[in-house]
Amino acid sequence: MQTAVRARDAAYRPEPPSPKPASARSVLRLLRPHQWLKNLLVLLPVALAHQWTNYRVVKNSTLATLCFCAAASVVYIINDLIDVEADRRHPRKKLRPLAAGTISTRAALAIAALLLVVVVSLVTQLPLAFGLTLLIYFVVSNLYSLYLKTKVILDICVLAGLYTIRLFAGGAATHIRISQWTLAFAMFCFLGLAAVKRYTELQTLPDQPSGFFRRGYQGVDKTTVQAMGVSSMALSVLVLALYLQSPEVTVLYRRPEALWLICPVLLYWFGRVWIVAGRGAMHSDPIVFAVRDRTSLLVAAVIIAIGLACK
Repeated sequence: MQTAVRARDAAYRPEPPSPKPASARSVLRLLRPHQWLKNLLVLLPVALAHQWTNYRVVKNSTLATLCFCAAASVVYIINDLIDVEADRRHPRKKLRPLAAGTISTRAALAIAALLLVVVVSLVTQLPLAFGLTLLIYFVVSNLYSLYLKTKVILDICVLAGLYTIRLFAGGAATHIRISQWTLAFAMFCFLGLAAVKRYTELQTLPDQPSGFFRRGYQGVDKTTVQAMGVSSMALSVLVLALYLQSPEVTVLYRRPEALWLICPVLLYWFGRVWIVAGRGAMHSDPIVFAVRDRTSLLVAAVIIAIGLACK
């Protein structure tokens, strides 16, 4: 009996592979550069305020974006160090460098330390408000990795908040005020995207009866997460529709009535995202999916074209 129990535990907790000398590919995978796409949100306040021709604003927003990329990679390294045992039991995450043993813990810590030096050097060139915003992002992100990710629904709200923090960081770096309309739209939209991310994970592991890998969810929670995500995305479009009726829109656009075309385009894309997720074909990160998906890129191009035509 004891032999059977030991065999079961050994199967559940695989032996960590022996670390190999870190290759350039392993280092790149450790940094997760595809996740840097989220940091383009730091540039969004500049775009919404139509400040692309302001050199100082563009310079600061670019430095802020680079700063977030370096800080985000540090967060991912810390997350991988914390979750290394759970990742080794995950069908997809077991391929991550630390879990797969293609990079050592010491090398990962050295890379994280080097990135922190880069972050500090960049922060000193930006306003204090940006540095404080970045610090909040860094602290909350690590709290998420350590604890908050285990809390049902709260984890989705925190993920949405981490997306939104990037907008505030972009505003703080360039002294551009984030309007209440932008904040409201972002909160609902990002909450929906965070729900897609969690729903996708539940799709890949539907039969875990007591939650999965440091999460508090069960397979039966998929419907609730889906309903929360769909309604949040719909509310973001409603916020956009209300904004288009406000006096503020006429300050930035000469033909604001044409902006209404964005609403059905967004509704189409949100609906398509959930159809793809429901079929189990969604990437674990909806942002990465959007960049790789031709239809999503076409939708983005249409929205940008509408915005430019209305200026």
